[in-house]
Amino acid sequence: MPQISDQLRERVVVWHHEQNMGAQEIADLAGCSERTVYNILHLHCEFGQVTNPYAHSPGRPRALDMHAMNYISSLLEANPVLYLDEIQDNLCALDINVSLATISQALRRLALTHKHVAAAAVERNELLRATWIAAHGDIPKEYIVWIDEAGIDDHTNQREVGWARLGQACVRRTAFIRGEQFSVLPVLTCKGIIALDIFEGSVNKDKFINFIRTDLGWFLFCNT
Repeated sequence: MPQISDQLRERVVVWHHEQNMGAQEIADLAGCSERTVYNILHLHCEFGQVTNPYAHSPGRPRALDMHAMNYISSLLEANPVLYLDEIQDNLCALDINVSLATISQALRRLALTHKHVAAAAVERNELLRATWIAAHGDIPKEYIVWIDEAGIDDHTNQREVGWARLGQACVRRTAFIRGEQFSVLPVLTCKGIIALDIFEGSVNKDKFINFIRTDLGWFLFCNT
């Protein structure tokens, strides 16, 4: 019997019993053969459902059942940068002992692929951002000056690749500050960066106020 969805199988039953359609008309609507339609109706008559409850897939049972597959999916959703051996260790904690090759095949069954990680800052607050836009979104862009601190690390141990479903970015929420840090204080307008300060360490209140008074203040003084 061709592989068609359970939802379409149930529609076949509805078309036949409630709308009194013939097998050929149903086959044309479902895109299958008349024999498939008769098989679906026979299963519904015999078992009260559109699939055979006693049917099983050929071959030996899979090493990872649906519970284990859901567990792997949840693990990678919480931490998408796990290595295969780390997934294996988590499964061993559930008394599920499988090879790395089996785990790799399971990831393909889950439509997960290995890709570069896109980091999302844990400090981001979408609610506050939306509230600010609602309150100040009508201000002309020429009147706005953006000042924010950004930083980079001289080294990092964050993993750059992880697992995610096909067509979806691999995102892991993480803090950006690690190890020795270099900070930059830029002042940005719609015309570009008008003031900039780069220094080692993090930004504190005194450094920020001093930057406003000196670098930005000097620029504004020279352009007024």
